[in-house]
Amino acid sequence: MGTYRIFFVSDLHGSEVCFRKFLNSIDAYHPDALVYGGDILGKLLVPLFDDGGGAYHWYPSGEKRVAFPAADRPKVERQIADQGRYSMSVTPDRWAELQRDRKGLEAMTLELGRARVRAWLRLIEERLTPKGVPIVMNVGNDDTDDLLDLLRKEAPPNVLVPEGDVVPVGPYEMWGCGYANMTPWRCARDLEEVDLQKVIDRTSGRMGNPKKTILDIHAPPLNTGLDLAPQLDENLKPRAVGGQILLDHVGSPSVRALIEDRQPALSLHGHIHESKALDTVGRTPVVNPGSVYFSGTLQGVLLDLRGGDLAGHLFVTG
Repeated sequence: MGTYRIFFVSDLHGSEVCFRKFLNSIDAYHPDALVYGGDILGKLLVPLFDDGGGAYHWYPSGEKRVAFPAADRPKVERQIADQGRYSMSVTPDRWAELQRDRKGLEAMTLELGRARVRAWLRLIEERLTPKGVPIVMNVGNDDTDDLLDLLRKEAPPNVLVPEGDVVPVGPYEMWGCGYANMTPWRCARDLEEVDLQKVIDRTSGRMGNPKKTILDIHAPPLNTGLDLAPQLDENLKPRAVGGQILLDHVGSPSVRALIEDRQPALSLHGHIHESKALDTVGRTPVVNPGSVYFSGTLQGVLLDLRGGDLAGHLFVTG
């Protein structure tokens, strides 16, 4: 078995520029496969207020009002998209109505998210499908079940979706789980630990030879370098002592137990943006590339597998 190179990223949360950089990695790093570890959707819808007569304004930093002409709208929309957010043109009165209709606003945001994912799938079909490059895309805890359905039904044939299943990736097989143990935000695919364990138990038996198996699990294993996140107070703000942010291990014991039991060739994780790291659980290398998607910077990791072992790795930023 020769060297098989994977380029792995996670948690791009709708960032247009980061996703395009991810696809461009084919020419930069020449991987055999691309892997996206979940949290595809963005989080926020940004209003671009239509003042009439071709004049607009918005609030890029929260409180500061910035006016711009209609000719600059595409540039502003691209800035917002590169930060992983969505935008819409709206009058102040209509935006006030939407603020009172939280479910309607959420549905609108999700529809914009699905539209962006469909555009990304078209990019994959244009750029990667003709080259026969496989791209593994799994959902994360911030995504939705209907996004998972979209990937399964509408993606081109070189897009592999490993959620609760095993998919072939070169000489290896990959099993995926995009759920996460419960967070303070109670996201769409957060589960209590006992329920996450049930999901893992229900589908992980499909794995074969551990030396030829890669795990793609959004949540990191507990008590590793991959799962350190800020402690939060009752207002969900980071706790600090003497200016130093306090950290806790917030990974999943069920995920750790699975890796300890199966000892696969490699385990890929995301979820905790701050915990860019390579660690081990038993003999298995576990890795989180981290994420700073909001800045438009792509963080990823190149992983060279040879004979069922990790022969080399390189964290890259661009």
